[in-house]
Amino acid sequence: MTPIVPTTIPFTSQIQEASIMRLASRYPCINISVIGHSLKNRPIYALTVGIGPVSYMYNASHHANEWITSVILTRFAEDIAQEMQPSWERYTGSNEPTSAPYSPWYERYTLHMVPMVNPDGVDIVTNGGDPAWKANARGVDLNSNYPAGWDLARKHKYARGYTTPGPRDYVGPHPLSEPESMAMAAYTKAINPALTLSLHTQGEEIYWRYRHYTPPGAAKLAQQLSKASGYILEDVPSESSHAGYRDWFIESFNRPGYTIECGFGESPLPISDFEGIYKKVGPLMKVPLTHPETSTTR
Repeated sequence: MTPIVPTTIPFTSQIQEASIMRLASRYPCINISVIGHSLKNRPIYALTVGIGPVSYMYNASHHANEWITSVILTRFAEDIAQEMQPSWERYTGSNEPTSAPYSPWYERYTLHMVPMVNPDGVDIVTNGGDPAWKANARGVDLNSNYPAGWDLARKHKYARGYTTPGPRDYVGPHPLSEPESMAMAAYTKAINPALTLSLHTQGEEIYWRYRHYTPPGAAKLAQQLSKASGYILEDVPSESSHAGYRDWFIESFNRPGYTIECGFGESPLPISDFEGIYKKVGPLMKVPLTHPETSTTR
């Protein structure tokens, strides 16, 4: 079967939207919802697969120049949907019994995926704008806009000169000042996930701790993620600490949250790096679903 998600061209929000709609058309096991809208009124989509009581949240492209993570997560959604479709058909009785393998996690977990948190920013980069742009359309770094040590983040960023809206590192006028971060926080609270996994670039590293918080099961699963990908476990550099989505999730829920720094090089990573990155990150993203002994429960 020919893949739907294009992995040889840069993503825009329009390509992302078209890919999602085609995926849902081919794979009824995928549910689509709009969790909010960007500053320029672009929809922020969530894809959901599975019917289980334990929810997971995967997200990508908080940062505009890390748009390759949207390609990675959307491709992962396609791969998972291909695997899950026989389970959906058996569960709904929509098809004749099939010999296709049944995936036990379909009834154990619900996987929520938000492949493009920052559609406006991604379009700035991939439509020929500033390739170094990380922020949203208002010049706010969405991954520095969450209410977890936000005052400390502002202090650190201001000390480095990021005091006004711009391409990167401006924390905003207050936590959750932006519609994109507000939508992510609200959706996360609504689905109450057992863990979160956020794709960023670059460095082939996994960040899993925030301050003194050590959520139950976080260290063990971090080791599993590292083993599956070959990525190393690291602490977030001090200049990047605080006010990120993962920081907020760990502090608010005391559950495992992971930042995956995909690939190696200078952001934006070229789309030609996709296959090499996906060979490592694809297996990593399957770990929480296929290793129930390391997963957490709500």
